[in-house]
Amino acid sequence: MATIIAATDYTEIATNAVYYTCDMAKDLNRQVVVLHAYTIPVAFHENPMPVISLEESKSLAESQMVALVDDLMGKYPGLNITGNVIYGDVTDNLKEYIAKYNAWMVVVGNSSADDSGFWLGSNLMSTLRHLQCPVLAVPADYKYQKVEKIAFACDMNNISEHLPADKLAAMVVRLGSELHVLNVDNENRHFDPEKPYEYAQLEEMLHSVNPKYHHIEHEDVDKGIQLFVEANDMDWLVVVPHRHNFFESLFHKSHTKAIVRQAHIPLLALHEKN
Repeated sequence: MATIIAATDYTEIATNAVYYTCDMAKDLNRQVVVLHAYTIPVAFHENPMPVISLEESKSLAESQMVALVDDLMGKYPGLNITGNVIYGDVTDNLKEYIAKYNAWMVVVGNSSADDSGFWLGSNLMSTLRHLQCPVLAVPADYKYQKVEKIAFACDMNNISEHLPADKLAAMVVRLGSELHVLNVDNENRHFDPEKPYEYAQLEEMLHSVNPKYHHIEHEDVDKGIQLFVEANDMDWLVVVPHRHNFFESLFHKSHTKAIVRQAHIPLLALHEKN
């Protein structure tokens, strides 16, 4: 049975993402692994000191996991759910667990309200960019519903080299969704002679899922994506992070993580093919 890994830091936002994971797993006949990576809390004064010992930190994390898994088993009887607590960096641990379970997807919480949220900081950025597995970032309070419409936002640059078309198509088929391919530009600022070729390649790569294509004129790419998603009732937004494209640039400091901040629907990162 395919596995979905839900990463949690035990906050309300992360717990909501875990619930979303369980609802999706129940709908799609998946098993769930809940993972928490703990470290030693440190108070940063003149002389940084651990707030509690490593053993205390581990004990606290494990007790919280037991309570969470008990809660989940009560809410989702019959669903295969396991909890794991491990020390260290969350992204590194997720890489190990993805390999261990041959995971179908990783789900995390997305705090779009402010920069203080655990997942909106370096942890969310790291998982979206670096995990070689589909990563779904679920906004706070967003509840699972059947994924009817998926928007795939792309900049059409070297698409045939980067797009994991097989993974995207398989995801669309498994979810039973419509695929909408979105390109945002303004007065052809990003046009180059290869663009028609890239469109043709994309159509060939995705023909099996019969996507609908949309071109939006907007001077602000991330705002254009947001307006399209809202106007067309999209359920998920899919992006493929790779260097030198609009997605990567949106995470530059000057953009203040715009696309994640504005993502009021789950954001799925599919990683470029090798």
